[in-house]
Amino acid sequence: MFVYIYLCLIMAQDAPSAPTPPAASAPVPANSAPTNPPTNPSTNPTENPASNSPATPKTKPAMTADSSMPESKPVAGPAPKQVRVLIDRFKESGGVIVREDDAVLVIRTTEGLEKTFDKSLLLGVFPLIEAPEGTPVIVQFRDGRRVEAELIRDELHQARVRIANIEVTLPREDFWALELAPSFEDSLAQLRLNIPATAWPQRVQLAKWMMSQNQPLAAKEELVEILRSYDSQEPRDLLARAETLIRMQTRDDSDKSKSKTSNSGSSKRSMDQPGLPTQRLSPDDVNILKVLEVNFERPPQMEASPDLAKKIVASYSNSDLVPADPTARKSMESWSPEQLLKLLFALKARELYQDIQVTSEPIALEIFHRRVHDNWLIPNCATSRCHGGLSAGNFFLFSTDYRSERTRYTNLMILLRSPALEGKPPLIDFTHPDQSLLIQYARPRIDAKFPHPDIPGWKPVLISGRESLMNDALLWIRGMHQPRSDYPIDYTPPRLGNSRKNEADSGPDR
Repeated sequence: MFVYIYLCLIMAQDAPSAPTPPAASAPVPANSAPTNPPTNPSTNPTENPASNSPATPKTKPAMTADSSMPESKPVAGPAPKQVRVLIDRFKESGGVIVREDDAVLVIRTTEGLEKTFDKSLLLGVFPLIEAPEGTPVIVQFRDGRRVEAELIRDELHQARVRIANIEVTLPREDFWALELAPSFEDSLAQLRLNIPATAWPQRVQLAKWMMSQNQPLAAKEELVEILRSYDSQEPRDLLARAETLIRMQTRDDSDKSKSKTSNSGSSKRSMDQPGLPTQRLSPDDVNILKVLEVNFERPPQMEASPDLAKKIVASYSNSDLVPADPTARKSMESWSPEQLLKLLFALKARELYQDIQVTSEPIALEIFHRRVHDNWLIPNCATSRCHGGLSAGNFFLFSTDYRSERTRYTNLMILLRSPALEGKPPLIDFTHPDQSLLIQYARPRIDAKFPHPDIPGWKPVLISGRESLMNDALLWIRGMHQPRSDYPIDYTPPRLGNSRKNEADSGPDR
């Protein structure tokens, strides 16, 4: 099994080109070695002889196209609506799907011609990718190469992509199709299928692969679980590296935020546009939010003030939760921040919560940060033409300086405190996470129970083929502290229309 994982990792770095797309068992490497290029079919639209063929299905001819052509995927309506059709080695067409069933495909070309194809006679049908800009894709070149890229736009006669941060326009005669790249979560799921739960050395190798993919949080989760049953120096060393990288990433975000704060202490950034809200959470607000989201099963890095134990004894000496013996009370001064915070929660000593400084992110907030906020909320929902600009209306998200903790958790507060629309669930529904309006509005309108308003420029994010985005969002919501109560933070979501008074919930359990 170790050999299998080793081979998977080697293949992820040096995999040669293949005639057909491989299973998504590992991230697809960029710049694979090319093979001999095939004869390029003509891209001029031509009438398909099959359009006048008899209704009786014919036997599909043997594949004669070059072996570098990828396998086509079945077209499922209603999205995507545009396809490229490979009629034979020398003829191609493309257009919008008019009608489709198991036997027949009807498209309308850009010239307005309606063409009917017997699907049993086609060599391939390649749907165009309809996904937000920046979506990871794989370009399947006609010479057999498979290259990682970021989508800009997939069109009938060309595709615009970003390869190694360089924008490139690819004519259709150079490549077969674009396909959605397997996400880290999808690749991880495939690798896990072949690793028994107790195969500890193989799981350590898997954690190494996670680190190579710049996923220290996932590696930490894996290693913590491994070390519960398999105490070895290698996973301990790897865990230390993962935690160091997580702290560095969090510190970088914090340093960037501090460097952009003005000398006067104002929370306004110089990059904030005139006319837009500027007020973000304070550093103390950020810390108290993180404190209240600590998960003791996977605790973040924390620091306690040196005199916290003395403060607890001074204020709560009569509580049964505080040791009565002087020696035991003295020993509290050597307790870990985690032990002290547990006691603070049990005492509900909220005035002392700020004596705990959370220096990394609790697990649920880390998932929100990496996999929701920075991954798709900011690039898709907080743009200047959407909820990050002057037309945001009563739901505004901060997009400038979005990598800072203050901006990120301000946006989280906005999601949690924005009032629900009439007849619709809250933006974040902790009782039924999949019904959260944030998730419903990110789905294609035809799949959503509460579809996003039909607004020009809006595109769904949680589309077919990107199920990991939905899973990440649900993982974040379910991972937040339960039972829910409002944070003791004085903050009202900005509204470019009327404002509302902030009403905090009473009776929190922390």
